[in-house]
Order: sequence, then C-alpha cells, then structure tokens
Amino acid sequence: MKKLEEKLLQAAEELGFDNYRIIDTMAISFEERFRMYCEMNYCGNYDKNYSCPPACGEAKELERKAKQFERALVLQTITPVKNILDDEETKGIKHRHNQMTWSLIEGMKEDLKEYLPAMAGPCQICSPCAMELGKACPFPKKRASCLSAFCVKVDALAEYCEIPYYCEGEVAFFSILFFHNK
Repeated sequence: MKKLEEKLLQAAEELGFDNYRIIDTMAISFEERFRMYCEMNYCGNYDKNYSCPPACGEAKELERKAKQFERALVLQTITPVKNILDDEETKGIKHRHNQMTWSLIEGMKEDLKEYLPAMAGPCQICSPCAMELGKACPFPKKRASCLSAFCVKVDALAEYCEIPYYCEGEVAFFSILFFHNK
C-alpha cells in the first residue's frame, strides 16, 4: 500500500494542479493582522458566511486548529486571465480550483481519517449561505474557511514551497489540506 503522502501527491497531479507540495504545518506563517482584510469585507462575505469571520472563529483559533495537523498539502492552480480585475472571470477560476480541491479530498476520504481544508475564498456550497437566511449550516462537515480567514501569509508559503505567487497575465489560487500522516 502506498504511503498517504505519495497518494496525495499522485491525486494532485492527476487532478491537474499546477503545483503541489507537502510540508510541515509548522513551516506555514500565520499572521493575525491579515484578519483586517476580512473585516474590511473586500469579498462581501464578512458576517454573511459561516466559513468567514466572525462566524468561523478567531484567527488564533483557526491557526490552533491547523497546527493540530502535522502535515499540509499545498495546492495551486495557475490560469491565464483576460482581465485579472474581472471579478466574474476570477470567481469562476477560483470556484474551479476549489472544486478540484474537494475532488481530491473526496477521492482520498478512505485514507484521510481526519483533515482540515483551507480554500481559496469562502465556502460556496450554498448560495446564498444559510447564515444569510438565518438558518443553520446544512453541511457543517463540508464547510471550509479560506486562507485569509486562517491568516496564512500566502506569499511566504509560495516562497517556502518554491512555487510562483504572482504570475503576469495569470491568476494563481492556493488551497491547503491539513492532515495527519498516519
């Protein structure tokens, strides 16, 4: 039987991720000050989505949850864009990236006993989020917060993983799967 890490890397390759690395979770920089970007509500999901602040928990709480897992699979897609400022175009690309991440998780469920995903952007399972409707989350086990909510310093992560952070004329999206290698 293949080791879990080998299976994860093979699945990432087969799904078409452009870059993927497995690293120690302790190598990831978490910077609480990034939470201010969520609070500024640039994406429009602050206090409107269960996976976003404040509902997802404090920054330190998410960091603590992530650090309970010793390993992290960093996933990246790089996609050409006509206009990086075109929100509709980039949201579609981000959605595709997150779907690829969920496909990897679904395909590895039997091997992954316990895991924690951090996605590119907020949970998009329900539209609108049940929170906006004043209802409980119907999929709490599938809800995933974004890297911004976790306060991951993504440029430092990319540098550590030796993968590009910024690509002219392209958009790079990241997600992380925190897991135990047992």
